Amino acid sequence: MLMLLNRGNAFALFLKSQRKWDNPPLQDDVRDQFRKMCEEHKYDQAKHVLPHGSYLVNLAQNDKAKAKQAYDSFLDDLRRCEALGIRLYNFHPGSTNQTPLPEALSRLADALTKAISETSTVIPVLETMCGHGNTIGGSLSEFRDLLALIPEEHHSRIGICIDTCHSFAAGYDLVTPEGFKAFLSEFEELIGIKFLRALHLNDSKAPRGSKRDLHANIGTGFLGLRAFHNVMNEPRFEGLPMVLETPIDRVPGQTSAGDDDDDVDSCASETEKKGKKKGKKGAKRPAGASQAAVPDHGVWAREIKLLESLIGMDPEGEEFRTLEARLSEEGRSMREKQLEQYERKVETERKKDAKAKEKDQKSLLQMMKKNGQK
Repeated sequence: MLMLLNRGNAFALFLKSQRKWDNPPLQDDVRDQFRKMCEEHKYDQAKHVLPHGSYLVNLAQNDKAKAKQAYDSFLDDLRRCEALGIRLYNFHPGSTNQTPLPEALSRLADALTKAISETSTVIPVLETMCGHGNTIGGSLSEFRDLLALIPEEHHSRIGICIDTCHSFAAGYDLVTPEGFKAFLSEFEELIGIKFLRALHLNDSKAPRGSKRDLHANIGTGFLGLRAFHNVMNEPRFEGLPMVLETPIDRVPGQTSAGDDDDDVDSCASETEKKGKKKGKKGAKRPAGASQAAVPDHGVWAREIKLLESLIGMDPEGEEFRTLEARLSEEGRSMREKQLEQYERKVETERKKDAKAKEKDQKSLLQMMKKNGQK
């Protein structure tokens, strides 16, 4: 019902709790109610419903016991999809867990091949990631290498979902028309546009190449409105489900999201996630605010309307430029804050690398002296 109120004609959902392993089975009455409501409200769940997989599942897991746990949960989700009449299932490719990438891709390919063999119609859809740490899926070439490990007869049941924030954070230029065209050309060359099954539309709080998964509202982040004009006017995306994952927490009276972000980074590895707080205590209260932020689902309705308005709009015209400037100004302080943090991090890493290089050079000189060399 929420998507109806927000004018959405596609939607995402979790099939069970995304943050715990043990879940009750899908009840028959729930299955029947879901199918009935999709029919009543004219949602084609085979085309425009895109469930999101558990954040715990890592099909590239190298630990055998954990790999079985992950696979069983994954397969259970696929079977829930088939019971509900859902054909697409979005999930994160996982993490190498500091093992060699080719080995991790092989484990992921084996798990996908097995899961496809044990189901009939559902299509696992791998999401592009931001390239942070040991996560798989930051580079499009990794999907190419993965597909090469999966028998070709299963390729019709494998899909890719482009997450705009993730791919931008991984370093791809989705903003300029030339960069966007180059990104899709690389996608076609390495993977094939036929594998593209869905999109997650999110702006980015962090700059391009930051490898940080921080979603921002459409037009307010570093992607800006131009990137979404590219997306909404790309004919090859027509008919694909597009899902918003933008922030909706608002302090009453504010028109845009605050700078605070307490989301667990979906591009972080399992080890990194364990170091973060286990439970969220609700939305953070921005400094100086007298009221706590609360969810405002109307944000998505406004963003859907905004995205629809971009179709056919002249990006050089006054209407677009005025809209672009207003949204950019809304997110200016957020971008400045994130850019400062990113530049500080880059400088810290540069100094760390320089110090390590200097240490290696000193060690080499000492070794040469010890061996009587000059």
